[in-house]
Amino acid sequence: MKNIIIAAAITALFSTMVHANSGLADRINEARSFPDKKTESTMDITEMSIHHEKMHMKMSEMELKRHHKKMHIMMSKMHKK
Repeated sequence: MKNIIIAAAITALFSTMVHANSGLADRINEARSFPDKKTESTMDITEMSIHHEKMHMKMSEMELKRHHKKMHIMMSKMHKK
């Protein structure tokens, strides 16, 4: 009985190894079959930096609004006491 359990465990181990290796081979073969595509940027460096600055400004505005809302809540709690 003990030998059957050990044999089943070894068989299960090797079957999972076979499936894992075949999946890896498939991924490697697919990567080789598709050529690398180089994408060109649609923005130049100045446009990208302007876009970056605008994103930071929007983020800081949102943070300021959140902080302002927190302050209003805190002040209203203080007035209720």
